[in-house]
Amino acid sequence: MSENFSHPNAQPFLLEAGENALLLIHGFTGSPSHMRTVGDAVHAAGFTARGILLPGHGKTIDEMAKSNDRQWHEACRQAYQELRAKYKRVSVAGLSMGGVLSCLLAEEFEPDCLILFAPAMRYLHSVDYLSPVAKYVMPRMTWPDGKGRKGFLYDYDYGYDGVPVGKVDDMTRLQRAARKNLAQITCPTLVIQSHRDEQVHSCVPELVTRGVSSDVREICWVDKSSHVCTIGPDREYIYARVIDFLQRYGV
Repeated sequence: MSENFSHPNAQPFLLEAGENALLLIHGFTGSPSHMRTVGDAVHAAGFTARGILLPGHGKTIDEMAKSNDRQWHEACRQAYQELRAKYKRVSVAGLSMGGVLSCLLAEEFEPDCLILFAPAMRYLHSVDYLSPVAKYVMPRMTWPDGKGRKGFLYDYDYGYDGVPVGKVDDMTRLQRAARKNLAQITCPTLVIQSHRDEQVHSCVPELVTRGVSSDVREICWVDKSSHVCTIGPDREYIYARVIDFLQRYGV
């Protein structure tokens, strides 16, 4: 993962096409780069796509340490309301923590569709033990080296190479809040995850689809990608499923 946030692929984006919009939310320590190719695909299919940069991201690890879950949530709320004021229909999609934030938006508002890419509702391995105690002795944790992944779009992989351990508390609060109120989600919901996801537990798609009150609940499994499936080798299939879902329920 590169921390060259000046790269054009790492910037927030707005791709205007029509009256139906999709809000795209990146994940924990990531950037809009992880959502840009999804945005390009849905834009080509006639949807307006907006990818935001969460507070504390796209700058430095120290800046992320100063941000918090309330700021991340509020940035998403503001972006959603701005789109809702301008476009006829607005759907929401998020990757990992962005998926958790997307659930929180769907619990509060009424998006036309909810699309979740490996939503981090429950990790494969518990990280709760890292905080609050560990943050005093290990203020920063480095992510494993993700090099060597076949078919992965490295030109769109911009984010921090680690995380301020204290921010695990913030992530945990978001997870708990989203899981608690899943039943408030009534819009069509699509969950996409890879069998090779090394971060999010395989129970999550069922956890989400069983928890929401939506009449339409779909799960899409892929087999070649790692956690950031939006830029993995299954991406073209994923984009096709997203576009199909939006054309059925987001217009």
